[in-house]
Amino acid sequence: MQVRLAAQVAHKVEGVRLSLNYSKLSDTVNLLLDAIRHQWHLNLSSLPQTEAVNFKVRLDKRHSVWVSQYATERGISVASATNLLISEYLAGNTMNVLPQPPKIETENLASIPQISQPEQATEKPKGQLLVRSLKL
Repeated sequence: MQVRLAAQVAHKVEGVRLSLNYSKLSDTVNLLLDAIRHQWHLNLSSLPQTEAVNFKVRLDKRHSVWVSQYATERGISVASATNLLISEYLAGNTMNVLPQPPKIETENLASIPQISQPEQATEKPKGQLLVRSLKL
């Protein structure tokens, strides 16, 4: 999946790319998305911005699904989601981007009334006695 980075994000990612000696801007973007997804702290916020020439990058397949889901949940495009994620990460803001499974609270389970079995203390009519009581 190909996305276009915002100019400010592309300049910052280009600075990261040069610092890490990566050959492609796309490789750097995929590294940053790995860091975001796996909550790595790479401490890249202090790296300088550098003029970027190409703003289009290709997201690896491993990122296209979760970034698309993140974008859909927020009602934004995949490009906007990519820009948001990377700019927040490079600014040093940690974000929890992965969908979290719903948590079952044990406190709420205790407040749910439990269905108990009826007490067996009283004799219930059986057989012909039951049929006769129903006819009445």
